[in-house]
Parts: sequence; structure tokens; C-alpha cells
Amino acid sequence: MKCKACGALNDADASFCKGCGIKLESSECNQCGTPAEPDALFCSKCGSKLGANDSVEGKTCQSCGFINSAGTMYCHRCNQKIL
Repeated sequence: MKCKACGALNDADASFCKGCGIKLESSECNQCGTPAEPDALFCSKCGSKLGANDSVEGKTCQSCGFINSAGTMYCHRCNQKIL
């Protein structure tokens, strides 16, 4: 899996980039949980955009994947700043 932040190549099952340490995007759909191919743009089951920051409920934390309410500045799960 290629890191979108630094371009380093990581193992397909890696959670964090070995080059820069950022959390790698989940290999499953945030909406329905269906496993996804690493290069897929949309979920094959529900059609949701994979790796999207915006969701119907609000903002997805880039650090832990938790979906926070719209307008939230810090994640309710991990307290990281939401970009």
C-alpha cells in the first residue's frame, strides 16, 4: 500500500506508514465495513467513497477513523485535531 502523504510503499496489512508514521487509510469501507482493495475508490457493496473525509454524519478523524459530528475540531475518540 502506497502512503498518500510521503509515497512510501507499505505492507498491505500495515496500519501506519513506515516512512512517515501517519495512519494509513483503512482497507475497509467506513460506512458498511466491507473489505476493500487498496486501490479502490468506491465500496463494491454500498458504493460509498472510500477514504472520504466527509460523511453524512460529519467529519472522519484521519488518525483513528471515528466519525465525529459536523463542526467538531477535535476527535471525540482520540482527541486529535480534525483537518
